[in-house]
Amino acid sequence: MKADRRQSRILAMQLLCQLDVQGDSIWPDLDQFLSDSGAVTKVTSYARKLARSCRDQAEGIDKQIEAQLQHWTLERLSPAERNVLRVALTELWEGKIPPKVVINEAVEISREFGGKDSPRFVNGVLEPLWKKLEAGFAAESEAESESEPVPDVDSKEGD
Repeated sequence: MKADRRQSRILAMQLLCQLDVQGDSIWPDLDQFLSDSGAVTKVTSYARKLARSCRDQAEGIDKQIEAQLQHWTLERLSPAERNVLRVALTELWEGKIPPKVVINEAVEISREFGGKDSPRFVNGVLEPLWKKLEAGFAAESEAESESEPVPDVDSKEGD
């Protein structure tokens, strides 16, 4: 399963890199690209889902990433780094995979496809993003619990 997910993330990142270069006109070729990869169906299905989620949420994802970049713009990042970050942030937002796993996978993929400083850079962007997301989730959870009525544990039924 771990190897399948990594392969899916890599395929999604590669597709997003192609989209960066060729534009949205390649969306119709998505299935051919995934078919040509030789990956099994569950790998290509998750890759397709990730790529579409990244593209659907691109504006919000890119704003979050850019907020973490100091003296850099998203366009200055290599396509591999930019899209590894996009895939990872999409998974962090979905919240279905433990954040440490998402970040570790992004670091490892950036090690394979990025430059020598990419792993440290990717980790340095994702860690604070995860902490912000975690703080936001905690605040939402706290607000929800404050709005729910708290049962009176001191009263007894039938009093």
